[in-house]
Amino acid sequence: MPMRNTLRRVALVLGATALVTACTVSPRPTLPVEVLLTPAALPTPALDGESAPMRPPDVEAGALIYEQKCAACHGLNGAGDGPQAATIRAQGRMVPSLVDPARFRVAEPAEWHQIITVGRLQNLMPGFSGSLNGQQRWDVQSYLWALSTSPQELSEGRALYQAQCASCHGSNGELAVGNPGQAFNDMRFLAAHSLLDLSNLMVQGEAHRGVRLTEEERFKVAQVVRSFGYLYADPAKVRLARTKGDGALKLQVFNGTPGGRIVTGTLAVLRAYDSNGEVFTRTAQVAPDGTIAFTDLPRRADYFYQAELDYGDGRFYAAPVQFDPAGNTLITGTLPIFETTEDDSAIRISEAFVFVQDVRPQQITVVEFYRFDNLSDRAYIGKPSNGGRRYTLRLTKPEGAQNLRFDGLGLGQRFFDEDGVIYDTDAVVPGRGATQVVMLYELPYRGGRLEFRRQVFYPTDRWDMLVPELEGVREQLRVEGLNDRGRQVLNNSVVYLFSANAPLAAGERISFSLVGRIRPADVPGGDGRAIGFGLVALGLTVAVAYFVLMRVRAIRAGDRSLAEARRALVSQIAALDDAYAKGKIAEDYYREQRERLKSELRAIWE
Repeated sequence: MPMRNTLRRVALVLGATALVTACTVSPRPTLPVEVLLTPAALPTPALDGESAPMRPPDVEAGALIYEQKCAACHGLNGAGDGPQAATIRAQGRMVPSLVDPARFRVAEPAEWHQIITVGRLQNLMPGFSGSLNGQQRWDVQSYLWALSTSPQELSEGRALYQAQCASCHGSNGELAVGNPGQAFNDMRFLAAHSLLDLSNLMVQGEAHRGVRLTEEERFKVAQVVRSFGYLYADPAKVRLARTKGDGALKLQVFNGTPGGRIVTGTLAVLRAYDSNGEVFTRTAQVAPDGTIAFTDLPRRADYFYQAELDYGDGRFYAAPVQFDPAGNTLITGTLPIFETTEDDSAIRISEAFVFVQDVRPQQITVVEFYRFDNLSDRAYIGKPSNGGRRYTLRLTKPEGAQNLRFDGLGLGQRFFDEDGVIYDTDAVVPGRGATQVVMLYELPYRGGRLEFRRQVFYPTDRWDMLVPELEGVREQLRVEGLNDRGRQVLNNSVVYLFSANAPLAAGERISFSLVGRIRPADVPGGDGRAIGFGLVALGLTVAVAYFVLMRVRAIRAGDRSLAEARRALVSQIAALDDAYAKGKIAEDYYREQRERLKSELRAIWE
């Protein structure tokens, strides 16, 4: 799937976080159990779906809701490590672990239900009362309960319960005991009691003098008591069901470097993604005929698949693919690999844009976009660093940047910050637009002037800065140090375009300033934010939901040097012809790719 020169507005999804304060208590309550069970201490509201579930919450139903609404921040296992968690923490907010015993043991279900309903705006968590009904909010909470216990713990707890509790409370907690005579499987009772409450009740009252349980055993029994009020399912098995299906993906490994070899027996990895990130992985070996087959894949509409293969100290990717649930069960494609080089002389930046995406009093949001070309027929992998990691592309770290992040894998994953330089670690395959990098960050803007200083490490064809037109202001934002290209109307949005005088040489430094005073009254509701919708004509590419799409590698030639570009295209056509003649690629793919390469060759030959 070649990457298209189209802008889609950067969407930074601010996720949800539920904060439940842990407390330290003695192992025994200060009030006797008889008082705790009196009507005055334990209200019995009507079953309305809010104060207590109307029916037992369903873990399997809650798993899907959690995946869609919660996992982006709280993580697949509720540990607070979702893909959006770092962004929220960078803003000084909390994304707590929901499976930390210090938190989930003291949380009353009714309290968590309220948090899910109204949110915790101070921690950027929205309320879900508008998108989930009461039962669905209980369902998703039951999935959190299941995440905080294991089948083994429940099994051990059931044995303890049957031995010491069932004679009074019933095998499934169905017998009403005490005053006002509530049963353990009464959902009103369970909604009002934390695991700590249930644990403490086991050591209170005359009837419990014979109970012989350690603290950990009491909590296992408490999990069993809670399970009487919801439909438990093992989260691991629920997730496993999401990784099985009747879909298959078959890829042909194709070496795009003339004379390059095809490796067999090498392990390739297939990664499945949804909107929250990676769901699961599969591995398969490259067969003697150069093919890789992945089977038993779910054909879900919300899953994207991308295969990768390590070769020559570089990592190479197939284009992301997606099944049509109602369509074919087999998808075919290719996984192009290349011979590698540590020489970066063929790397250049064809487009560099700095644009102000959002304008707020005393702060602006900036997006920097870089489009890299590799004009050789080999993948650039960089030289090993002292730590053994290979650094490839280099970018100047923006001075004063706050909350620096990337569209896709961020700092510490794909990108690394060392001494004011941002390093990429991905291999750069041959072609025009082979790699595209998007950086986002905030800058304080208080004095009416903001200095930008950048060094480019590669020849750069084009350097632009764009600022929004603000309504009702005395002074529009402008840029000094770049050529004023004037007011531009782009897809119903208005920006001002400023450009460098000429292409930049490798190592050259460029400085410019954003100028203009912004008062709170100057900033209209969304004009600064509207820029993103108007940049289509400028050839930017920004992924929105599926960060995997940012990793698409195109096999196209650059156009900076006609001679180099022509040679690269001719070499790629020759390699394609050779692969087809040897039966390594399918005819449809061969003809499609050859026609595309010929079209590019004609375009730069004329």
